Amino acid sequence: MGTQNEVFDAEVMGEQLKKLRKSTKLSQEKFAERFGMSKDTIFNYEKGKTAIPHDLIKRLCQEFNVSADYFYFETDKPLVEDNTISITDAFTKELEQCTDFEKQQLMEMLKIIRMKPVAV
Repeated sequence: MGTQNEVFDAEVMGEQLKKLRKSTKLSQEKFAERFGMSKDTIFNYEKGKTAIPHDLIKRLCQEFNVSADYFYFETDKPLVEDNTISITDAFTKELEQCTDFEKQQLMEMLKIIRMKPVAV
């Protein structure tokens, strides 16, 4: 039996999306914002009410280092094995060594970096 005749379960794929989103510690709102869609769209994908489009699956795979098998076959296999420390862990480790003054400077820099450009 070939996979071209196989129908993929939108609910299963939605559960995988929810698991992936939660692993990033993003709310539905922030996750939706990141991908340029509404919170309701993410909700519908996660509940299996709407099938996740293949182009979005491709983008999710690229951004979160998972294979398409993660969505289609519920396997948690990463796209590329990565034995390096995560950026969050590395940042946290560096932050722990900062003085209060350095932490305050970093906070100010982060505020500047996260500012949205103003249209002129």
